[in-house]
Amino acid sequence: MKSEHIAWCRQTFDMIKDGGIWGIPRSGLIFKKTGPAQLTLVDQMPWSKDMPISQAQLLMQQNSEFVDTVRYFGAAGIEVIRKDTHHAS
Repeated sequence: MKSEHIAWCRQTFDMIKDGGIWGIPRSGLIFKKTGPAQLTLVDQMPWSKDMPISQAQLLMQQNSEFVDTVRYFGAAGIEVIRKDTHHAS
């Protein structure tokens, strides 16, 4: 993992105020700063019929983004956890 990726994660985390929200637009993941070194996934964009990808593809993309976020932010010393974010469709 490149040091600039770790530095970016640390800088991004540091700019979020306590209780603040940060998101990944391409996958619709919404995180909240829930501790001095913790992000919690609190919501995710639900699938809709007008999206260019299937519901399964969106969930696969969101899961992949979450795993990457855990890995990269973890390397920067930030724990990333997930709350139940499933939406009924």
